[in-house]
Amino acid sequence: MKKKIFSILNCLFLLSILYTFYGTLRSSLLDISNINDKVWAFLLILFFIICIAFVPTNTRSYIQKKLKQFFAFFKKNIAIITMLLFAVGVTLQVIILYYIHVPIGWDVDGIHASVTELVKNSPDSIASIYLSKNPNNNLFFFLMYFITQIGNFFHQSLGNSWMFWQLTNTIFMDIGFIFIFLTAKNLFNKKIAYLSFYLAFIPLALSPWMMVVYTDTIMLPVISITLWIYSLAKKKHNHYLMIVLGILIAISYLLKPSSIVFLIAYSMIALLNLLTNPKKINLKKVLLITVLFCLSFAGTIKLFHLFEDQQKLIVIDPNQAKPWQHFVMMGLTGSGGFSEEDTRATISIPTKEGKVNYANEKIAERIKNYGFTGYTKFLMKKHFNNTDRGDFGWGRDGGPQIYLQSNDPIQIFLRDTYYQQGEKVKTVRLFMHLMWMITLVGLLFVTRKQFNNDPNDTLLAILKLTILGAFLYLLLFEGGRSRYLIQYLPFIYMLSANGFYLQFTAIKKIKNP
Repeated sequence: MKKKIFSILNCLFLLSILYTFYGTLRSSLLDISNINDKVWAFLLILFFIICIAFVPTNTRSYIQKKLKQFFAFFKKNIAIITMLLFAVGVTLQVIILYYIHVPIGWDVDGIHASVTELVKNSPDSIASIYLSKNPNNNLFFFLMYFITQIGNFFHQSLGNSWMFWQLTNTIFMDIGFIFIFLTAKNLFNKKIAYLSFYLAFIPLALSPWMMVVYTDTIMLPVISITLWIYSLAKKKHNHYLMIVLGILIAISYLLKPSSIVFLIAYSMIALLNLLTNPKKINLKKVLLITVLFCLSFAGTIKLFHLFEDQQKLIVIDPNQAKPWQHFVMMGLTGSGGFSEEDTRATISIPTKEGKVNYANEKIAERIKNYGFTGYTKFLMKKHFNNTDRGDFGWGRDGGPQIYLQSNDPIQIFLRDTYYQQGEKVKTVRLFMHLMWMITLVGLLFVTRKQFNNDPNDTLLAILKLTILGAFLYLLLFEGGRSRYLIQYLPFIYMLSANGFYLQFTAIKKIKNP
């Protein structure tokens, strides 16, 4: 039974990734008119290297020998090389942010203004108005307020600066990369850990997302650390780490409710194991772990809500909050993403109950208007919108970056490379998109693994189900852009790394039977 269910899961995962990959091939980011001359030069060099396969044997053997020496050197010194590359990357991050730090609009600006222009305990403050409508960002607001106060402690108004905020965001991203490596090392092996790290670090470390201080990027370290604690609990069989895990998953939920998908996937696979192998399961142990986790998870959420009620920084009006039904409603129109019309309509309704009733009516009306065929077509198109851009929708939200003119050639170049209205940003988008396609190829490779009924099968099943759950969540709720995938990238990168590892291992066995 377990083998059959895992096979069905694997088949569904394969179909979803194939469809996702097809969407990336259709993406506007692959439009050749977006490729500048310098990138064309690089592609020609790459084409030349590929053509080497067709040159005379002696020349091909010489080049292969040199490449083999290079890869042997890299593998031998991978730890030192990785640390050096990480150090260089962090240095470049600081230099680039020094030149390109700039205000970012929409919710990012809403949180920044809420913190930096805070009028304490006033119902008319920017913070109170914004967070009353968007209570899902409350924990993120308090976190950034705390970090800002630390910055201001060292220097007056340092914490309020966009440079400080964007540097903080970048540090969070870097912590995420480190813990992706540590988690993959604990759950799998060092080779998969390095593959996971590079799949994450190469496209994201110097990407425009350094500038976007929001819950999307903040989830990279939160999810990675959560998975690391899970890997320690699994490796060391320490039940009390489940308390820490419960706290971290509660924090994840409070920062980004959609992150709860991993918990649901884990619970489903754990229940399947319990039903198919009841004799191998220690029920007392399972009960203890469940109780410890549930108490810490529920307790953390309860404590935060108590804190919200007692704090004196902001005044929350619960009647202004957008209910979860509002996000389902928005997910049923247009591209499946944010709708200004729906948001205005929801905000204009004075009571929470009225907002819920309005959203429920609209949801029923839209589904009825679509019909089965129309709704299916809409979901298929929406999935493309959710997954087809490897730049994760940079520049899709908000307007162009507004900045003071500069005569510094370095600053002019970097602004043109990173700002959404720049000409050279097309190259960055293309590079990120190609890396996303490579990542998806790794996800396709992982579906080739044979079922062995071992712990590795269970781990991979949890990751696959998490990703399928993420796709489903974004289809049902507000989506419409690939930005929402960022929170799930730790799962995606580790699973993709497993795919490449399996493929490389299979090739090695063929060459050296």
